[in-house]
Amino acid sequence: MRDIAFRQQFLTTLLLMPLTFLLWYAAGPALTYPATMVAGVALEAWLPSVIAEVFTEGTELYVVTHFADVNGNIVAATQADHEIAFKLNTRLVSYGVPFYAALLWSSRVDSLVGRFSLGLFVLWSLMALGLIAMVAKDLMLVIGDPFLSLNSVPPTPAIGLAYQTSVLLIPSLAPVVVWLFQLRDTPLWRQVADQLENSRSSE
Repeated sequence: MRDIAFRQQFLTTLLLMPLTFLLWYAAGPALTYPATMVAGVALEAWLPSVIAEVFTEGTELYVVTHFADVNGNIVAATQADHEIAFKLNTRLVSYGVPFYAALLWSSRVDSLVGRFSLGLFVLWSLMALGLIAMVAKDLMLVIGDPFLSLNSVPPTPAIGLAYQTSVLLIPSLAPVVVWLFQLRDTPLWRQVADQLENSRSSE
């Protein structure tokens, strides 16, 4: 019976994923707006001497800096007729949302809407941190010393690690961790725990 319930969870998740990913793609900027808003405010507060403006267009996040590139040299934007700006694809940090939605909505748990809202809040927070890490990586590679010499900026290895984690690991692992956390003390949680215990016993 437990095997059937576990298998049903797995199959229902697979069936829901095309729908949730379609909704994620159609929702576009509306789904990522809370994360982009928080990331923009945080970046402007953290790096006022580097970042001039942060705004969104569709699913793209634009970061305009106070610097310009003149013949390969980074100079203040006031010394040139242009500014260096970055464009980030917010889908790189938001693709875990439809995966989380498929996992949760295929689970037999109560208060689905409440659980989903709380989980989405956690994922938005992680998405905002991911966008900040992506911007920091671009600033490190393009702006260089004017950014890295600031006291509030972490070492380059930390920036690189934060970027890799935010793009490659968190969007795929965070939905599973949040889902498992929300399953605590539910029948499905006990079924998953029993499955893991049986797997260890058979080794």
